[in-house]
Amino acid sequence: EFAVGHGVAVHAVTAEDVTLATEIATTVMPEYEVQVTETPGLDESDRPAMREMVASGLLDMQRLATLDVGSLVDALSVLTNDYAEWIEEQRSRIRKDVTGYDDQALQALVRCQEIQARLRDGIDALKRDENALAAFRFANQAMAIQRIRSQYALETRRGLNVSVDQFDVPKNRSWRPFQLAFLLLSIPSLADPTHPDRVRPVEAYADLLWFPTGGGKTEAYLGVAAFTMAIRRLQGDLGGYDSSRGLAVIMRYTLRLLTLQQFQRATALICAMEKLRRDAHIRGDESLGEEPFTIGLWVGNKVTPGTTEESHYAVQDMRDTNKNKAGRTSPLQLTSCPWCGSKIDPGKDVMVDRGRGRTVVYCGDKKSSCTFSRGRSSNQPYPGIPVLTVDEEIYHRPPTMMIATVDKFAMMAWRGQVRTLFGRVGQECERHGLLWQGAECNGTHQAGKGLPATKTKPVSPIRPPDLIIQDEFHLISGPLGTMVGLYESAVDELCGWKLDGKNIKPKIVASTATVRKAKEQVNNVFMRQVSVFPPHGLDVEDNYFSIQRSIEDKPGRRYLGVCSPGSSRPAMLIRVYTAFLTAAQALFDRFGEPADPYMTMVGYFNSLRELGGMKRLAEDDVQTRSYRVQMSMVDRPALAQRGVNNIRELTSRVSSQDIPKYLDNLEVRFKAEFDPASGKFVTKWQDGEDRAIDVVLATNMLSVGVDVNRLGLMAVNGQPKGTAEYIQATSRVGRSFPGLVCTVLTWARPRDLSHYETFEHYHATFYKHVEAQSVTPFSPRAMDRGLTGSLLSLMRLENDEFSPNEGAGKLEKSDQSEITEAMDVLVKRAWNVSESTGTKDLAEQELKERADEWAKEVSKGGRILAYEKRGPDKDRTAPLIKSPGVQAWDNWTVPMSMREVEPGVRLIMNVSRLSDENPWKPRSTDGGEDQ
Repeated sequence: EFAVGHGVAVHAVTAEDVTLATEIATTVMPEYEVQVTETPGLDESDRPAMREMVASGLLDMQRLATLDVGSLVDALSVLTNDYAEWIEEQRSRIRKDVTGYDDQALQALVRCQEIQARLRDGIDALKRDENALAAFRFANQAMAIQRIRSQYALETRRGLNVSVDQFDVPKNRSWRPFQLAFLLLSIPSLADPTHPDRVRPVEAYADLLWFPTGGGKTEAYLGVAAFTMAIRRLQGDLGGYDSSRGLAVIMRYTLRLLTLQQFQRATALICAMEKLRRDAHIRGDESLGEEPFTIGLWVGNKVTPGTTEESHYAVQDMRDTNKNKAGRTSPLQLTSCPWCGSKIDPGKDVMVDRGRGRTVVYCGDKKSSCTFSRGRSSNQPYPGIPVLTVDEEIYHRPPTMMIATVDKFAMMAWRGQVRTLFGRVGQECERHGLLWQGAECNGTHQAGKGLPATKTKPVSPIRPPDLIIQDEFHLISGPLGTMVGLYESAVDELCGWKLDGKNIKPKIVASTATVRKAKEQVNNVFMRQVSVFPPHGLDVEDNYFSIQRSIEDKPGRRYLGVCSPGSSRPAMLIRVYTAFLTAAQALFDRFGEPADPYMTMVGYFNSLRELGGMKRLAEDDVQTRSYRVQMSMVDRPALAQRGVNNIRELTSRVSSQDIPKYLDNLEVRFKAEFDPASGKFVTKWQDGEDRAIDVVLATNMLSVGVDVNRLGLMAVNGQPKGTAEYIQATSRVGRSFPGLVCTVLTWARPRDLSHYETFEHYHATFYKHVEAQSVTPFSPRAMDRGLTGSLLSLMRLENDEFSPNEGAGKLEKSDQSEITEAMDVLVKRAWNVSESTGTKDLAEQELKERADEWAKEVSKGGRILAYEKRGPDKDRTAPLIKSPGVQAWDNWTVPMSMREVEPGVRLIMNVSRLSDENPWKPRSTDGGEDQ
């Protein structure tokens, strides 16, 4: 850092040696352009092997799916051999180009060598394991179809008349090198359940995919998920566990916006996998089984229905045009078909079969040309798009892949039926699916309403999930991360199963673009060692799998700082918004569609209060000023008159039903049509057509996972609280095109002013400023809040007799084998995570206290002890646990969400002191005379 301004920003001109400055100057509007990071292979300066892989199609998914073993090994070895060469080239630079940091440089290269060895292990697994090879081919095939179909569906949604064949080209179905490498890394531990990463959790690696936002992390772990789902079925039954069905992959997120968008992306992959399975079934190939590949959405019941009955009434409400649908739960979380892009009409395309307990979502294709339309799939055993969004159906028929919010896992302590997701089953109803203790369905049904008579049949336990993916891992921090880490003790144990006398654990994958102290965070949440991929080399600009391009070669994302001492924040924002919107219009008038990325303005806010104020200003002042920009006497070059009409907000205030629609609307481009009369490009909208958004105002809901590639313009209102949030939020723009971010800093806020004064240096090094995350799952206050929930999750989901609501009364003594085993799991976890005897002893003491209290409650006669007060004997039932409320929190208060950790504050208004009289009273004198 060469200089710091005082009430002003500074700019430094550096010499060839970047540690030296040749000129220092003050600047009023500082700017800094962040270099774009991309995967190599398309530039002439890239490594020859990388260019060869791209040019010869060695990264083409379709080609990799069809190569014979020898050719496939040769193709993949090009990548691993070149990576080995690159490592040796870096080693030769030590003590020459890189001096003074020999130990650190050698440590970095050791990590690179470990990754290179694991990549070779992945290739070896494909050579020796036929199931791994078949699963790899299947995953490549499914991912290729998913990429092609996603592109096709997107353009169809935009109203273009296109065909699937137009997108079936190598460019659209090719891996980026790091994505393929990440799949190879994961193959050994997924192909062999007895791999050290699966049987020795404390020493095992959790792979942390670290790549800048917009680099393609989602496709990387979707490829791993596709491989997992395929090999599980190809391996057949292992250790007496049924592998032909059940939940294989859990993908977890922290925000519902992120969850809903990733659900739509992952559904396209599941559709591709199910289409391949059906085609194989028609050919007589039964290796993938008869059960369909399905995807489930397991989120709060404010978003999706909890039961089939709730789903039925929700669909009825959607069909009733007179009812207000805002904030209502809905089984429909897709606005269009992921396979063909046709719109889904909630009134016509969603059908609830109450007899079978199913909610079916059909594609809305009126020509019935889509595989998942009503016309072509209604005769299938599992009709419609393979999605499950109703909790009850998810428990009866666990999906192959489940997308969930981390909060939902708090319900493990409250709902015994969650055990079916972990394969803890013994009976099945031929009509409804898997059963659990205390289920309303008893499995025996008489014939009626077109349904045959059914009975209960015994089933073998189902193999638990093999893969857990935690996206946006940096959000698993603070109080939320601490609770997730505590409940993860139960999840990790419930995902365990036995094979050849060994305890098998799930493979853990996490991803993020901003991380600090990853080793401690991964250990505290997952009880695993961390393996960051791609590992960095000697230079931050080049780690082999990604490379930073210079600004001259490829424009990046430019940050602009605005601070106006003496001006109010609203006045500054109005002028910034007006200038950006009208300047974008001037570009659009001249160039048409190439200016589209800058036509939608994204406003980012740190609070709902500030956003609400700006929304009013955008609808009033900004609209008026943008329309009248050329009507004043002042000459304003490069600004053009604009009507700002479509203003949206993306916040927690938006109902879950509207979020998918808003995300779709963000994809709508400004149509450009040249008008000879005016000599400029204009936009003409048809009646009823979805119109492009002019301004979208968002809070931190936008900062993760909103992947809309057309966005290129953002204004940030004040410096966000954390650097990670700032990087994540501003990375939403400039993903496919050069981006411009204007940070409007308030002079009256010391922190904002400090960032303005060091604007250039901060943006040049902002990855260095990412905050370390704090996760302390076994701290005393964390155990106060979440230890009972973790204990009950293990007790209810692991043991048949403790599972139903009345199972709370089955604990006869505090040292009963079931509870001592559950306590042992948690105590061992506390020791392994903290390596502190004090923490271990405290956990043991707290658990014994709860066991004693539980046994004492059971011993009280004259009542039924249950977890909750519900059911036919409600009046005679005493509840063991209670949900958080206004009452004081005790050992048996169990959260229903991971965020219920802060104690509530009771505010009581003393109405006895309220009076309509004036607060003042005239004083009187003894003599009654006025004074």
